Amino acid sequence: MRNLLSIIFLFGAFLALFAAVLTFKIKHGNRKANRLLSLFCVTTAVFLTRVMLLSSDLYTHFPLLTELFDNIRYFWGPALYFYIKTLANPDLRFKKKDVIHLLPVMLNIAAKSEVYFSPVEYQVQYITDWLYVSPVHPAMILDGLSRILFFLCFSLYIIVSIRFHRKFKNDILQSSPFGKIYLSWIRIFTYSLLPASVIWASSVILVLAGYPFYYFFFGLGLFVSFLVFFFVLKILTQPEILFMAKPLKFVKKYHASYLTDQEAEHVLEKIKYLMEQDQIYLDPDLNLSALAAKLSIPKNYLSQIINEKTGSSFTDFVNHYRIEKVKTWLHDPDRRDKSILTLAFEVGFNSKASFNNSFKKYTGESPVAYRRIRSIKNIRT
Repeated sequence: MRNLLSIIFLFGAFLALFAAVLTFKIKHGNRKANRLLSLFCVTTAVFLTRVMLLSSDLYTHFPLLTELFDNIRYFWGPALYFYIKTLANPDLRFKKKDVIHLLPVMLNIAAKSEVYFSPVEYQVQYITDWLYVSPVHPAMILDGLSRILFFLCFSLYIIVSIRFHRKFKNDILQSSPFGKIYLSWIRIFTYSLLPASVIWASSVILVLAGYPFYYFFFGLGLFVSFLVFFFVLKILTQPEILFMAKPLKFVKKYHASYLTDQEAEHVLEKIKYLMEQDQIYLDPDLNLSALAAKLSIPKNYLSQIINEKTGSSFTDFVNHYRIEKVKTWLHDPDRRDKSILTLAFEVGFNSKASFNNSFKKYTGESPVAYRRIRSIKNIRT
């Protein structure tokens, strides 16, 4: 069981490190926010690595490293807070007074300084007693106080971050056509951290009841690991999260809209995927509003992207796919017995006139002439 837990923790650490590198290397959107998210991911990776060292008993070989890794958790709160703050204001500048956010980790280092400079044997015994015996041992009073301080600070950072993103909700919504996606991601990201605080608080009851600390610690490690799995999956399925645009007064506008060129290209790729893979053009009720709703962007942005990126109107863009499909079906022996009008309705056209006009526009021939000429060529070959 312990080996399985160690594998989960190690895999979670690897995914968190992967997410850290990914977010750090993104050069578009809000780079400052992405780098703060990268810091959060690095913190998570180091935390899970420490949990893995403890669960696998590898800490007996690296006791000092295991204890030094304990300090990294204090960067969770500031990274979260400044990440949310920078999303609302990418022009945010760090001030000298922000150094106060490093005070908790400095206090923890001071509280553990005796352990850091002790012999290896003492360090191993210290960690073993902390994990398996009782963290309320008199020799660990300072460690206990530092953990209470961490719990209070981390909970405060979460609460302030939630209040901050609520306060600037409209700014985030208006920052981009993807504003709803961004706001949804921020909500999920912040609220999903609340259970971690609950687990941390419940550990006090378990410890006072005489339970070893490792029950809580490994439980927290599992929760964080699954959070990492979920967050990475979320980022991979909605990569626009990493390309969050800057609010209106900071962003370089894409012509008359608030859409950046990077976002426009990304939307166009999604549109082409829906057309080519899902073949949504076969739906006769497909219109600009329906496709915009499917992509979660305003229809005026969608219209602009299609107009400026393809040089076509929405109707012409969709009809092009429909005509190409009809042309393919006209060569299909299995559909030879079907009338051209039937095929037109099957690809999404609502009238014979619109189909004939579109077909002639793209091929230079009427549908009847096109089928007749292709049939003659097929007979000759």
